[in-house]
Amino acid sequence: MTSTATNQFGGSWTREKLQILRAYLERYTTVLKRQPFNLTYVDAFAGTGYINLNASSDAHQGAPLLADAVDDDNDMAGVLKGSARLALEVTDRAFDQFVFVEQNPAYARELHRLKAEFASQDILIEQADANAFLPEWCENRNRSLGVPWRYHRAVIFLDPFATEVDWQTVQCIADTKSVDLWILFPLSALTRILPKDREPDDAYAHTLDRVYGSREWRKELYHTRTRPTLFGDELVTSVRSDQQAIVDAYLHKLESIFAKIAPSPRWFHNSRNSPQFAFMFAASNPSGAPIAVQIANHLLRNW
Repeated sequence: MTSTATNQFGGSWTREKLQILRAYLERYTTVLKRQPFNLTYVDAFAGTGYINLNASSDAHQGAPLLADAVDDDNDMAGVLKGSARLALEVTDRAFDQFVFVEQNPAYARELHRLKAEFASQDILIEQADANAFLPEWCENRNRSLGVPWRYHRAVIFLDPFATEVDWQTVQCIADTKSVDLWILFPLSALTRILPKDREPDDAYAHTLDRVYGSREWRKELYHTRTRPTLFGDELVTSVRSDQQAIVDAYLHKLESIFAKIAPSPRWFHNSRNSPQFAFMFAASNPSGAPIAVQIANHLLRNW
């Protein structure tokens, strides 16, 4: 197999993220093996099906992919099987449908090549903005299959580069009461737009409102500090909380709308040991959430 485009983003933590996801999908489908649910896997930032760790994240998107060099261990020549391909390779109890959402036209074309390779699978490829597609998909899924959500189960993987995921999208996923969510929380991207000694400017504040869903983040992430000046007056400044608080604020939001969440996300660091992302899990189905979170939390803590 040959290809013309590949994801060019990530580091050593990318392999760990994919291994955790793959392990969860295998356990998830095994648990539901004898249940009469229709199972769907949704990859909302699906990429191409491969990730090239040898290329920088800002490299040319049309660089050649060494796809035919990848072996069964998911790693050769710095090229990893991506999340879409890993989901397709779950076979003990395969998913019934796959939905791959990718806005990049070159990446979407590669997904069509992947679809051709797995021609026997029911694969939908949408070249679309995930924030536009997913709420509609969650709302219309019942009508498209002709049966209510309670007869479906799904796993949605949100793997953005930065702050692309709107809270409204996450809310729609929780409202299904049938979907498990894995989300890569963009800690470093948010840290960059959260000044330490003042609240963000309006443009950045709007981004934070969109990610967190409201302005409540101000109360959780900033506190005021007063200190005397040489002139006797008090100087009042806003001070940002640490990165743990940034992650916790989002976890609290997830906890408020999902049946149960994994309390300890996996932190991913770059080569300089600076935190980049927090890998989070949330389950929306009240009856299935305990076992789902038990599996996810074990993987997040022990992988």
